Amino acid sequence: MRSFNLLKSKIKRYINFIIIFFVLLFILDLGKINYKSENLRLVTFDNFNLSLGLNKFAYQNFDKIYTKILLQTSKHKTFWELDKSNESEISEKLKLIQPSKLETKQIYPYNKLLGNWYRSHGNNYSNRFSNLKKINKENIDKLELAWIYNSNNGSGAQIDIQCNPIVIDGVIYTPAVGGFIVAIDGFTGKEIWRSKKFNQDVARRGLVYWKDENSKKERIFFNNGSKLVALDVKTGKNDKSFGKNGYVRTGYSKITPSIYKEYIIVASWDKNIEVYNVNDGKLKWKYYFGDNKRSRFGGVKYNNLKGGNPWGGISLDEKRGIVYVTTGNPVNYFNGTNRPGMNYNSNSIIAISIEEKKQLWSFQETFHDIWNLDLPAPPILTSINHKGILYDVVITVTKRGNTIILDRLTGKSPFPIEYKLAPKSIVPGEKTSLYQLDFKIPEPFSKSEFTNNEISNLDIETEDYIKNLIKESKYGFFEPPNFENETIVFNFHGGGEWMGASIDHETQTMFVNSNEIAWMIKLIKQEKKIISSFKRLKDQNGYPGNKPPWGKITSLNLNNGKINWSIPFGSYKGLKKYNNQVTGTENFGGVTGTSSGLLFATGTLDSMFYVFDSSNGDILFEHKLPFIGSSPPTTYLSKNEQFIIVQSTGSYSLQKGYPEINKFGDALVAFKIK
Repeated sequence: MRSFNLLKSKIKRYINFIIIFFVLLFILDLGKINYKSENLRLVTFDNFNLSLGLNKFAYQNFDKIYTKILLQTSKHKTFWELDKSNESEISEKLKLIQPSKLETKQIYPYNKLLGNWYRSHGNNYSNRFSNLKKINKENIDKLELAWIYNSNNGSGAQIDIQCNPIVIDGVIYTPAVGGFIVAIDGFTGKEIWRSKKFNQDVARRGLVYWKDENSKKERIFFNNGSKLVALDVKTGKNDKSFGKNGYVRTGYSKITPSIYKEYIIVASWDKNIEVYNVNDGKLKWKYYFGDNKRSRFGGVKYNNLKGGNPWGGISLDEKRGIVYVTTGNPVNYFNGTNRPGMNYNSNSIIAISIEEKKQLWSFQETFHDIWNLDLPAPPILTSINHKGILYDVVITVTKRGNTIILDRLTGKSPFPIEYKLAPKSIVPGEKTSLYQLDFKIPEPFSKSEFTNNEISNLDIETEDYIKNLIKESKYGFFEPPNFENETIVFNFHGGGEWMGASIDHETQTMFVNSNEIAWMIKLIKQEKKIISSFKRLKDQNGYPGNKPPWGKITSLNLNNGKINWSIPFGSYKGLKKYNNQVTGTENFGGVTGTSSGLLFATGTLDSMFYVFDSSNGDILFEHKLPFIGSSPPTTYLSKNEQFIIVQSTGSYSLQKGYPEINKFGDALVAFKIK
């Protein structure tokens, strides 16, 4: 009996020792837990640096329970009620004018755009909207072809030009097939000069014009791979007073630079904002917006996180000196086992103060992206009047079909954004986010979730074919890709794309073209790697396997987030026999709005240039282009006449999924009133 009691006593001591030991470990680990939500997120604990696996397990599970409670009981809370921001501190440091005191016309001198287009996407605000009215609803029936310029004797290349030309005082400056920059007389279409040959991808996403008011020196700036190049406006030759022989070395970039005071700003694939002196090209500073701060997961470093690059574009608040960047998804696209965590600053809008040389805030649309849901378009700056309050906002359209509207100073949205529980991945080692953001207002302009109701019903044969094709597939809200079944998603080439949107500042209306094409994704084990296969869901005739419309243009009221109208964009002529419906087609061109109530658009598979009534979406004019339109139209004045020009170079982006698209061209097509 005594020996039993001794044993019992020893066991008790051991148990107490173990309890004390673990309590001490918990106490020691407490200092490693970040209780403050990072990046304005719902997550309450950042516990992945804990040294003890049991601790991690305990806190992770508690965190999940707490999160679920919040999700279930706080469905109507906005995204921003969950944390406090430092907006007052930011406002004080930058001496900013509060949004409620701003008047739109104080910020945006609309008349500045008359006749000129000094930056691809229009200006530093990337609004792609013109206040020209010489072409209007009353005379649109007299619109006709003015001229066609061919840069390469009529032949194209398997790379399309994806930017608006810029126009200064009636002269057009644009990248051309063959790797050149050309200047063209905007009235006649005759070439004025041609630069030396650069690489095929030169200035693919845009150019910017600059004039020194003191010396009257004029330049065209653009990115050519890892070089920022300056050309003399009059000759097209490298301006050798800038950098080394007219260029400076930068990180790799395709997007349009921005100019602010004496600075020219480049966003590079190195995840840097790079700021150079616009006069001589000397580097002023760089700011890295990658994810160095959160480089550990379970004690394992992963500093080599790839992707999250600013390939969508940048915009600039000239009044406040804030640059806004949209970033892409991390890679690998569909496999995130080597990059656990939220992958912060990917799939994000980021605000960076030029004077302060610091990041102000970041907003992430998709957490731990394994669906290729990058933010592909440049941010757009405007003002909205929401519930009687005037907000200065930054806006971007997304592949998920969302319109993200954020206060420029704080990164907060004036609209509620909810959380929705997301399914877990069944792939070993893949830690998907417990939740994803769910946008209701502004109303999504395209579908983001495939369901059985989306199966194409062009006819009974097609419907049966698709049902049989996808019977083993998985789909739904953020359904993760896996090894066993194909996952069907809308947004791989869906929603908004790199062309972005056009915004009418006067009426606070946005116009955006979009795609609704279902894709099938599957993971594949290959030796020691995980690769992915992805393809469009197609019916037996090669048409998209989901219900039309497959391409749309949508008009959205930015003040209240409601859709004004939405119409099919483009058509398959051969499908008129199916319910006599206009199907819309996949598209990668874009729309440009005007104060005259007209909307210019191109980029559809039917190779058409369209003019729509911006009040209701009615087609007012259409014209067959030599090749698929590859960028949004530009409108300008030359000799007091208004012209519209369209890049018609084909679409390499579409050709990857439609092998029948094998025509690439080199045309710039101009229209005017006869």
